[in-house]
Amino acid sequence: MVSRLRKTLTVQQRAAAFEHTNKIAMEAAEDERRRREEKNERLRKLRLGEAHRVTGQADAPNSEIMPEK
Repeated sequence: MVSRLRKTLTVQQRAAAFEHTNKIAMEAAEDERRRREEKNERLRKLRLGEAHRVTGQADAPNSEIMPEK
């Protein structure tokens, strides 16, 4: 049978576990923030592209491919 002393974490071990957990949580939050920013940027570009199509404005690359008649 394992003694209770072996099962109990020391103060240093608890602190290390807390720091590790905190680090993982911070990394996850940063990753989530980065993904949200990337998603917002993609949506912004799509909205701008849609606005150009609706108003009839030509994008620079498309105007070179299909010159006006």
